[in-house]
Amino acid sequence: MTSHLKMPLSFDPEPLIRDLDQLTSEDWVPHFNTGYFEGEWSGVALRSVGGLRGKLYPDPNARGSFAATPILDRCLNTQAVLAHFQCPLGSVRFLKLSAGSTIREHRDADLGFERGEIRFHIPLITNPDVVFFLDAHRVEMNPGECWYLDLSLPHWIENRSPSDRIHLVIDCEVNEWLRELLAAAGLSQPEPKTATTLTNEAGSPEELERFRLAVLGDLNLQQQLRVTADNESFARLAVAIGREHGYRFRESEVEAALLAARQEWLSKWID
Repeated sequence: MTSHLKMPLSFDPEPLIRDLDQLTSEDWVPHFNTGYFEGEWSGVALRSVGGLRGKLYPDPNARGSFAATPILDRCLNTQAVLAHFQCPLGSVRFLKLSAGSTIREHRDADLGFERGEIRFHIPLITNPDVVFFLDAHRVEMNPGECWYLDLSLPHWIENRSPSDRIHLVIDCEVNEWLRELLAAAGLSQPEPKTATTLTNEAGSPEELERFRLAVLGDLNLQQQLRVTADNESFARLAVAIGREHGYRFRESEVEAALLAARQEWLSKWID
Protein backbone atom coordinates (compact mmCIF):
# COMPACT_ATOMS: atom_id res chain seq x y z
CA MET A 1 0.00 0.00 0.00
CA THR A 2 1.41 3.40 -1.02
CA SER A 3 0.22 6.06 1.39
CA HIS A 4 2.26 9.00 0.07
CA LEU A 5 4.56 9.95 -2.78
CA LYS A 6 6.67 12.98 -3.63
CA MET A 7 5.70 13.84 -7.20
CA PRO A 8 8.07 14.73 -10.05
CA LEU A 9 6.67 18.27 -9.90
CA SER A 10 7.94 21.22 -7.89
CA PHE A 11 7.06 24.90 -7.77
CA ASP A 12 8.76 28.03 -6.52
CA PRO A 13 6.79 28.85 -3.35
CA GLU A 14 7.61 32.57 -3.40
CA PRO A 15 5.19 33.55 -6.23
CA LEU A 16 2.47 31.53 -4.50
CA ILE A 17 3.18 33.30 -1.23
CA ARG A 18 2.76 36.59 -3.11
CA ASP A 19 -0.71 35.34 -4.07
CA LEU A 20 -1.42 34.90 -0.37
CA ASP A 21 -0.63 38.59 0.05
CA GLN A 22 -3.55 39.36 -2.32
CA LEU A 23 -6.01 37.84 0.16
CA THR A 24 -8.00 39.68 2.79
CA SER A 25 -9.02 38.47 6.23
CA GLU A 26 -12.57 38.07 4.88
CA ASP A 27 -11.33 35.56 2.28
CA TRP A 28 -10.27 33.13 5.01
CA VAL A 29 -13.19 31.14 6.42
CA PRO A 30 -13.15 28.64 9.31
CA HIS A 31 -12.94 24.99 8.34
CA PHE A 32 -16.35 23.34 8.41
CA ASN A 33 -15.38 20.22 10.37
CA THR A 34 -15.08 21.65 13.88
CA GLY A 35 -15.06 18.19 15.45
CA TYR A 36 -11.73 17.35 13.84
CA PHE A 37 -9.44 20.04 15.20
CA GLU A 38 -8.33 22.16 18.12
CA GLY A 39 -7.18 25.73 17.58
CA GLU A 40 -7.67 27.45 14.23
CA TRP A 41 -8.00 25.70 10.86
CA SER A 42 -9.18 27.88 7.98
CA GLY A 43 -9.11 28.06 4.22
CA VAL A 44 -9.71 30.00 1.03
CA ALA A 45 -11.78 28.43 -1.76
CA LEU A 46 -10.13 28.90 -5.16
CA ARG A 47 -12.31 26.37 -6.99
CA SER A 48 -15.66 25.14 -5.72
CA VAL A 49 -19.00 23.84 -6.98
CA GLY A 50 -20.54 26.73 -8.89
CA GLY A 51 -17.47 28.88 -8.22
CA LEU A 52 -18.85 29.99 -4.86
CA ARG A 53 -16.38 31.78 -2.59
CA GLY A 54 -16.29 30.55 0.99
CA LYS A 55 -17.31 27.01 -0.05
CA LEU A 56 -14.46 24.97 1.42
CA TYR A 57 -16.25 21.64 1.49
CA PRO A 58 -16.14 19.67 -1.81
CA ASP A 59 -19.70 18.38 -1.31
CA PRO A 60 -20.13 15.22 -3.44
CA ASN A 61 -23.92 15.69 -3.41
CA ALA A 62 -23.84 19.28 -4.63
CA ARG A 63 -25.29 20.00 -8.05
CA GLY A 64 -23.23 21.75 -10.68
CA SER A 65 -19.62 21.58 -11.77
CA PHE A 66 -16.46 22.90 -10.17
CA ALA A 67 -15.37 26.35 -11.32
CA ALA A 68 -12.93 29.07 -10.32
CA THR A 69 -14.06 31.41 -7.58
CA PRO A 70 -13.55 35.19 -7.92
CA ILE A 71 -10.64 34.88 -5.50
CA LEU A 72 -8.65 32.79 -7.99
CA ASP A 73 -8.79 35.71 -10.43
CA ARG A 74 -6.48 37.58 -8.04
CA CYS A 75 -4.04 34.68 -7.76
CA LEU A 76 -2.24 34.63 -11.11
CA ASN A 77 0.70 32.56 -9.87
CA THR A 78 -1.64 29.91 -8.52
CA GLN A 79 -3.40 29.80 -11.87
CA ALA A 80 -0.03 29.06 -13.50
CA VAL A 81 0.54 26.16 -11.10
CA LEU A 82 -2.90 24.69 -11.75
CA ALA A 83 -2.20 24.77 -15.49
CA HIS A 84 0.44 22.05 -14.95
CA PHE A 85 -2.25 19.56 -13.92
CA GLN A 86 -3.56 18.04 -17.15
CA CYS A 87 -6.57 16.42 -15.51
CA PRO A 88 -10.03 17.55 -14.38
CA LEU A 89 -9.74 19.65 -11.23
CA GLY A 90 -12.21 19.58 -8.39
CA SER A 91 -11.88 21.60 -5.21
CA VAL A 92 -8.78 23.81 -4.90
CA ARG A 93 -8.03 25.61 -1.66
CA PHE A 94 -5.44 27.33 0.44
CA LEU A 95 -5.61 25.65 3.85
CA LYS A 96 -4.05 27.18 6.95
CA LEU A 97 -3.35 25.43 10.23
CA SER A 98 -2.50 28.19 12.69
CA ALA A 99 0.37 28.03 15.15
CA GLY A 100 -0.28 25.63 18.02
CA SER A 101 -3.30 24.00 16.34
CA THR A 102 -4.01 20.29 15.91
CA ILE A 103 -6.06 18.25 13.44
CA ARG A 104 -7.12 15.01 15.10
CA GLU A 105 -6.69 11.62 13.48
CA HIS A 106 -9.39 10.97 10.88
CA ARG A 107 -9.98 9.58 7.38
CA ASP A 108 -11.32 11.26 4.23
CA ALA A 109 -13.23 8.23 3.02
CA ASP A 110 -14.36 9.78 -0.29
CA LEU A 111 -10.77 10.15 -1.52
CA GLY A 112 -8.52 7.50 -3.04
CA PHE A 113 -6.97 6.36 -6.31
CA GLU A 114 -9.41 3.44 -6.49
CA ARG A 115 -12.32 5.88 -6.10
CA GLY A 116 -11.10 8.01 -9.00
CA GLU A 117 -10.21 11.13 -7.01
CA ILE A 118 -6.95 12.04 -5.30
CA ARG A 119 -5.54 15.01 -3.44
CA PHE A 120 -2.23 16.81 -3.83
CA HIS A 121 -0.60 19.02 -1.21
CA ILE A 122 1.89 21.76 -2.11
CA PRO A 123 3.34 23.33 1.04
CA LEU A 124 3.81 27.10 0.81
CA ILE A 125 4.69 28.01 4.39
CA THR A 126 5.82 25.27 6.76
CA ASN A 127 8.72 24.24 9.00
CA PRO A 128 10.15 21.11 10.68
CA ASP A 129 7.98 21.63 13.77
CA VAL A 130 4.86 20.80 11.76
CA VAL A 131 4.15 17.10 12.40
CA PHE A 132 2.10 15.24 9.79
CA PHE A 133 1.38 11.53 10.30
CA LEU A 134 -0.31 9.44 7.60
CA ASP A 135 -1.09 5.76 8.25
CA ALA A 136 1.24 5.89 11.28
CA HIS A 137 4.19 7.23 9.24
CA ARG A 138 5.53 10.77 9.45
CA VAL A 139 5.54 12.62 6.12
CA GLU A 140 7.91 15.59 5.94
CA MET A 141 6.94 17.99 3.15
CA ASN A 142 9.02 21.02 2.16
CA PRO A 143 7.87 24.29 0.53
CA GLY A 144 7.25 23.96 -3.20
CA GLU A 145 7.14 20.17 -3.26
CA CYS A 146 4.06 18.39 -4.59
CA TRP A 147 2.84 15.36 -2.64
CA TYR A 148 0.28 12.69 -3.37
CA LEU A 149 -1.39 11.67 -0.10
CA ASP A 150 -3.86 8.81 0.29
CA LEU A 151 -6.04 10.60 2.81
CA SER A 152 -8.55 7.76 2.92
CA LEU A 153 -6.02 6.39 5.42
CA PRO A 154 -5.93 7.78 8.98
CA HIS A 155 -3.91 10.97 9.36
CA TRP A 156 -3.33 13.76 11.86
CA ILE A 157 -1.36 17.00 12.02
CA GLU A 158 0.11 19.13 14.80
CA ASN A 159 1.55 22.58 14.19
CA ARG A 160 4.02 22.76 17.05
CA SER A 161 5.67 25.87 15.61
CA PRO A 162 5.05 29.57 16.41
CA SER A 163 3.99 30.29 12.80
CA ASP A 164 1.07 29.26 10.57
CA ARG A 165 1.28 26.36 8.13
CA ILE A 166 -0.29 27.01 4.71
CA HIS A 167 -0.69 24.50 1.86
CA LEU A 168 -2.19 24.69 -1.61
CA VAL A 169 -4.52 21.68 -1.75
CA ILE A 170 -5.69 20.36 -5.13
CA ASP A 171 -8.30 17.64 -5.73
CA CYS A 172 -7.92 15.86 -9.07
CA GLU A 173 -9.99 13.41 -11.05
CA VAL A 174 -7.92 10.43 -12.14
CA ASN A 175 -7.28 10.29 -15.89
CA GLU A 176 -4.56 8.77 -18.09
CA TRP A 177 -2.17 11.71 -17.60
CA LEU A 178 -2.51 11.41 -13.84
CA ARG A 179 -2.03 7.63 -13.92
CA GLU A 180 1.22 8.10 -15.85
CA LEU A 181 2.38 10.80 -13.44
CA LEU A 182 1.68 8.62 -10.41
CA ALA A 183 3.37 5.64 -12.04
CA ALA A 184 6.45 7.78 -12.73
CA ALA A 185 6.50 8.74 -9.05
CA GLY A 186 6.37 5.06 -8.06
CA LEU A 187 2.72 4.38 -7.26
CA SER A 188 2.02 0.66 -7.36
CA GLN A 189 -1.16 -1.16 -6.52
CA PRO A 190 -0.78 -4.13 -4.15
CA GLU A 191 -1.39 -7.59 -5.50
CA PRO A 192 -4.53 -9.15 -4.04
CA LYS A 193 -3.76 -11.75 -1.42
CA THR A 194 -4.88 -15.25 -2.27
CA ALA A 195 -5.70 -17.98 0.20
CA THR A 196 -2.30 -19.55 -0.56
CA THR A 197 -0.50 -16.27 0.13
CA LEU A 198 -2.26 -15.83 3.46
CA THR A 199 -1.52 -19.42 4.45
CA ASN A 200 2.19 -19.05 3.67
CA GLU A 201 2.67 -15.77 5.54
CA ALA A 202 4.97 -16.21 8.50
CA GLY A 203 3.48 -15.48 11.88
CA SER A 204 2.12 -16.85 15.10
CA PRO A 205 0.26 -15.65 18.20
CA GLU A 206 3.29 -16.72 20.26
CA GLU A 207 5.54 -14.34 18.31
CA LEU A 208 3.03 -11.54 18.84
CA GLU A 209 2.97 -12.19 22.58
CA ARG A 210 6.78 -12.07 22.75
CA PHE A 211 6.69 -8.77 20.88
CA ARG A 212 4.03 -7.41 23.25
CA LEU A 213 6.22 -8.26 26.25
CA ALA A 214 9.20 -6.59 24.55
CA VAL A 215 7.13 -3.43 24.01
CA LEU A 216 6.10 -3.33 27.67
CA GLY A 217 9.77 -3.10 28.61
CA ASP A 218 10.87 -0.60 25.96
CA LEU A 219 9.72 3.04 26.14
CA ASN A 220 11.05 3.77 22.64
CA LEU A 221 8.88 1.02 21.12
CA GLN A 222 5.90 2.31 23.09
CA GLN A 223 6.38 5.80 21.67
CA GLN A 224 6.64 4.47 18.11
CA LEU A 225 3.33 2.62 18.50
CA ARG A 226 1.46 5.59 20.00
CA VAL A 227 1.31 7.59 16.76
CA THR A 228 -2.07 6.17 15.70
CA ALA A 229 -5.34 5.22 17.36
CA ASP A 230 -6.66 3.54 14.21
CA ASN A 231 -6.73 -0.26 14.57
CA GLU A 232 -5.80 -1.04 10.95
CA SER A 233 -2.89 1.40 10.91
CA PHE A 234 -1.76 0.19 14.32
CA ALA A 235 -1.74 -3.40 13.09
CA ARG A 236 0.33 -2.51 10.01
CA LEU A 237 2.73 -0.46 12.14
CA ALA A 238 3.11 -3.21 14.75
CA VAL A 239 3.92 -5.80 12.07
CA ALA A 240 6.52 -3.50 10.48
CA ILE A 241 8.22 -2.64 13.79
CA GLY A 242 8.02 -6.26 14.90
CA ARG A 243 9.83 -7.43 11.77
CA GLU A 244 12.56 -4.82 12.32
CA HIS A 245 13.21 -6.51 15.68
CA GLY A 246 12.99 -10.09 14.46
CA TYR A 247 9.38 -10.93 15.34
CA ARG A 248 7.04 -12.52 12.78
CA PHE A 249 3.27 -12.16 13.14
CA ARG A 250 0.33 -11.11 10.98
CA GLU A 251 -1.83 -7.99 10.93
CA SER A 252 -4.88 -10.21 11.49
CA GLU A 253 -3.32 -11.50 14.72
CA VAL A 254 -2.78 -7.96 15.99
CA GLU A 255 -6.36 -7.01 15.14
CA ALA A 256 -7.67 -10.13 16.89
CA ALA A 257 -5.62 -9.30 19.99
CA LEU A 258 -6.96 -5.73 20.01
CA LEU A 259 -10.52 -7.01 19.74
CA ALA A 260 -9.99 -9.54 22.54
CA ALA A 261 -8.50 -6.84 24.79
CA ARG A 262 -11.45 -4.54 24.11
CA GLN A 263 -13.95 -7.30 24.86
CA GLU A 264 -12.15 -8.13 28.10
CA TRP A 265 -12.22 -4.46 29.12
CA LEU A 266 -15.94 -4.19 28.32
CA SER A 267 -16.76 -7.34 30.28
CA LYS A 268 -15.13 -5.88 33.38
CA TRP A 269 -17.22 -2.73 33.20
CA ILE A 270 -20.54 -4.09 31.93
CA ASP A 271 -20.93 -7.52 33.58
